Amino acid sequence: MAARCTVCGRPAPYRCRYCGDTLCEEHLPPEKHWCVGMSSIGLYYQRSDRRRRINIGIFHHNYAYLILLLMSISFVLQLDSDYTAMLILVPSHILERPWTLVTHIFLHGSFWHFIVNMFVFFFFAPLLERRVGSMKFLLIFFLSGIFAGAGYSVFGTHPALGASGAIYGILGTLAVLMPGLHVYIFPLPIPVELWMMVILFALYDFLMIGSGDMVAHTAHLSGLLFGLFAGWRESRR
Repeated sequence: MAARCTVCGRPAPYRCRYCGDTLCEEHLPPEKHWCVGMSSIGLYYQRSDRRRRINIGIFHHNYAYLILLLMSISFVLQLDSDYTAMLILVPSHILERPWTLVTHIFLHGSFWHFIVNMFVFFFFAPLLERRVGSMKFLLIFFLSGIFAGAGYSVFGTHPALGASGAIYGILGTLAVLMPGLHVYIFPLPIPVELWMMVILFALYDFLMIGSGDMVAHTAHLSGLLFGLFAGWRESRR
């Protein structure tokens, strides 16, 4: 079967050596396939034994980095317990405190919880912003987080906090729009495609529901579900 362009689905003889996408001639330029190397200089694109060098400047979408900064500031502010108590999501109080569906995204339960979430966010959020634009990125991020909080509140009773549900939404959207993106999952020594990683994460969360490990697995799955829907809607455009 002939290779298909990851953007338009037409037969494609090119492959981006940086992001791994299969591309037709129309979508070969980096700005046409939202390449993860848009902030790099001198990416190479190859067809058969011919190479050509394309120099690109810095891409200027910065909302993802602004959110990263706000979450970092919020984590410092959590040293004040009253700050956390005011913004944390409590399922039984969600009707009296609806703002917590958003504010819980900017809270984290521990240093490692914060570091892991920010690590994943740093690599994938700017990529989605470049792919769909800043306004759509913000909508996907916040609606995924809200959907995650609402989904958790249906089944959960304990307070919840963290950006994981919103980040799962980002991953779900990218898995639909850029399924062939190669990523590494520790400790696997070889890269896997993004859609495989998302399936592995979803299966893990599904199997861990009810395990009592104090992780909001239903929030992860709810955010992922919205992300998949957002990716599907965007792909139809």
